[in-house]
Amino acid sequence: MAWFSHIHILKLFLESGLETALILEDDVDWDVRLRTVQVPQIAAATRTLFRSQAEYYGNSSAWDLLWLGHCGDWFQTIDKGIGPGHHFPSNLTALEHKLFRDNTLPDRPDLHPYTKSFLDALEIPEKTRVVHRSRLPLCTFGYAVTRSSAKWIIEDLASVQNPPDPAYDMAVMHGCRRRGMRCYTVNPEVFHHVMGDSLIAVADAKEEVHLPPVDAEALAQSRSRKETSNIDCGFWSGDFDFQDEQKLEMLREEVGRQGKCLKPDRHH
Repeated sequence: MAWFSHIHILKLFLESGLETALILEDDVDWDVRLRTVQVPQIAAATRTLFRSQAEYYGNSSAWDLLWLGHCGDWFQTIDKGIGPGHHFPSNLTALEHKLFRDNTLPDRPDLHPYTKSFLDALEIPEKTRVVHRSRLPLCTFGYAVTRSSAKWIIEDLASVQNPPDPAYDMAVMHGCRRRGMRCYTVNPEVFHHVMGDSLIAVADAKEEVHLPPVDAEALAQSRSRKETSNIDCGFWSGDFDFQDEQKLEMLREEVGRQGKCLKPDRHH
């Protein structure tokens, strides 16, 4: 089903006449400061990385896919280990990359355990993201494409009738690693999928839950923080739900435009 959904939306993008598109899966969460803080910072970093100020995200002819939402790009599979002793600063410096400060990142101990270990091993400073050439990104929670890359995914990378990989994200990752797609990852990610209430309820009932290893590692942390992995002030908690126009307008102004995190016991 994921194949059909992604290919369908890529075709709609090509029909639109737009030059670039952001594709989001329907179960993702993001920080309330995405538009006001995170997007401008990512855009500035990509302009620097691609050495072009002509377009908002740098020269769109210099990249094929920007991986903005994923379940990890740790340069290698998790069975090989993540963190100090498994990763080194030279792993990053060998790649095209651009570090940038982002105060909307969760504190280092509140990041997904794998993400924390990975950033520690690379000696990336606190409250800092990096845009780097993709190595092994998984999960297509959110990604940007150009017209040429969307066309290539549809016509060359993926035949819906006979996909090269059963999972869409694996096919795209292999396109990045083996078939010449110029892919760049924002790390840590700014989009991450939400663990549904049903998973939490089952966990509370102490029934057996079969989660992917990355999700299983962060389940207790997400429940404790009441936030999606690697998101500091997201929507999953329900604090930004509204039932009337007055609250909606307040949320538009203070959360949407001013980027305040209006949650109990949170600093704005």
